[in-house]
Amino acid sequence: MLPLPLVVSLPILVKSEALVYQYIDSQDSLTEFVNNIRSSEWIVIDTEFIREKTYYPQLCLIQIAAGEHLACIDPIVLKDLSPLYSIFHDPNIVKVFHAAQQDLEILYFDSGKVPAPIFDTQPAASILGIGDQIGYAGLVENLLGVSLAKAESRTDWSRRPLSTAQLEYAIDDVRYLQKLYPLILEKLNKGKRLHWPNRDFERLTDPETYQLNARSRWQKVKGLQNLKPQQLSILRELAAWREEEASERNRPRRWIIGDEILVDLARIQPRDIESIAAIRGVNADQAKRYGALWIECMEAGCNAPKEEWPVMKRHQKPSPDVDAIAELLMLVIRLEAEKQGITASAIASKKQVVSMLQEDRPTLFDDWRGGLVNDVMMKVRQGELVIGVVDGKSQLIERS
Repeated sequence: MLPLPLVVSLPILVKSEALVYQYIDSQDSLTEFVNNIRSSEWIVIDTEFIREKTYYPQLCLIQIAAGEHLACIDPIVLKDLSPLYSIFHDPNIVKVFHAAQQDLEILYFDSGKVPAPIFDTQPAASILGIGDQIGYAGLVENLLGVSLAKAESRTDWSRRPLSTAQLEYAIDDVRYLQKLYPLILEKLNKGKRLHWPNRDFERLTDPETYQLNARSRWQKVKGLQNLKPQQLSILRELAAWREEEASERNRPRRWIIGDEILVDLARIQPRDIESIAAIRGVNADQAKRYGALWIECMEAGCNAPKEEWPVMKRHQKPSPDVDAIAELLMLVIRLEAEKQGITASAIASKKQVVSMLQEDRPTLFDDWRGGLVNDVMMKVRQGELVIGVVDGKSQLIERS
């Protein structure tokens, strides 16, 4: 077990300065740390977790940077994280993450509330033209010129004690993000784009983003493509049962029953335990334990009204006209993206444009992406703007 509390001082390559941070595994140390950062306008957060053996991610480490205060906090040892969550849920403190969704999900599951307000440097970097979904290491190297170590990326964060190398790797995830955040804010503000990622942040802090929807899980079952509508209805019931069972027992879905067995049950529709046990991959214990429940699911799916049967949203190949218009609109998007110094793929893919056309929607998105291209695409579709060539370059020109 690491000493309590432990202050680790390590040399770092940048500027040859000493890195000082805390490893916190006592309630007194946590309370003191929280009191020290409570007046911060913003803090940087990262988490380490595992979920290979559980349905819900297991929180293993929380890293915090707030000015000179840096810490790796041990949620496995600490039984009461409420002082820390009082900071995470403080509306006057901005919580800074990179690729925030998984961190926010686990903190939501652990505390029952999504940290807010937040700032996510990944979509912000996309707005600045620094990759579409750039990773943390890539962003650090791009803006700070620092190459992060990768040796501990496969660490089992649930094991104790954590080594000095593991803690140093973990604290780097907030140490450099603390330097990135002001740089990104400055660039966004300079380009008058500070508000652009707000819609992304609203979605990330909406509890609905993290709600379990067992009734829609069937759509993610592998191998369902050849099932008929009534079989899909059965699969929906079976997948919903598995989702609830996995959630209740906190076990991975595949540990309850594999996708291939769910598909076989929906396709074959066995009527008794013996027939269930004969399905490849089903062992006697599973048939005995779950057989009756699976039969109930199959009956419920089979007897559901026909109009309620699920329908596969199969990819519809665009017509030649739709494909041609989509290509034209992708050129429009590229021209608008070039004006902003970002990539066209950061705004939309051709698949998304095709879907807009096939669904006869007037606009693409209602966030910053749509703000850039919705109006100009509409004018092109209505013939008010055309694409011409001026000085050897494609340009949008008002139709005379």
